[in-house]
Amino acid sequence: MAKPPKAFDVWFVTANTVYKGVPYHVVADWTQQGRLGATDMVRPAGTEAEWARVDAQDGLTDYLPRPTAVRTVWAEAESAAGPDPTPPGEPIELPEPEPGPAAPRIEDDDEVDMIPLIDISMVLLVFFIIIRAAGALAPVDVPEMRYAGELASDPFAITINVDKADEFTVVYSVRVGQNPARPDHDRLPTPEAAIAALDALLLEAQQPPEVRIACRKDLPNDRVTELQLELEPRFKKRQINSYVATVVEAPKK
Repeated sequence: MAKPPKAFDVWFVTANTVYKGVPYHVVADWTQQGRLGATDMVRPAGTEAEWARVDAQDGLTDYLPRPTAVRTVWAEAESAAGPDPTPPGEPIELPEPEPGPAAPRIEDDDEVDMIPLIDISMVLLVFFIIIRAAGALAPVDVPEMRYAGELASDPFAITINVDKADEFTVVYSVRVGQNPARPDHDRLPTPEAAIAALDALLLEAQQPPEVRIACRKDLPNDRVTELQLELEPRFKKRQINSYVATVVEAPKK
């Protein structure tokens, strides 16, 4: 006798319901309990083999309920009525079964639905973009800043001036005291170029100077912050004795 498959597709003919991938021992239990009748159909799971009646399937016939006296009377009545027009061994043309619920699979439960996580990530991304854009457009207005007119004149102080070239462009200039910026230290396009000009002037200084950041009131506060981040390590190395951020005009009243 051939070894029965490990799992079956089970077709309950009366209910016209198909269960796929049902383990062999479950099918055997259903057969022994009478839930799966002799005229119901089975086939090896995962195949396109023809459906076969349970009472014709090796490995399941032993689990069918034993015939009783009632069954004997029923068999005699069938004999009196004549032969069955469709003998058990003759192929039966079956209607196409509707797909039934598949047996539960453990691996499906382990899958994580990523759609909600993607939605949350997109919301957070948009939120941080908006916050970043709002911060970049905020005017310079921090407690540590003082107005330029309140600072004492220092002929050795180095000023990094942040100004507008046009509506969308910021330029930098670096000068010592009240002297105008040298041509190679004027209208610099980036903060990195301004810091490079500052380092060149520090090499010429006789003593660590004060460094001032003079920024227009209507410029983004990021322009001051990025320069302060570069000045802090130079202050710790005593290349400068202090640094301060200023605005070049008082707010309008």
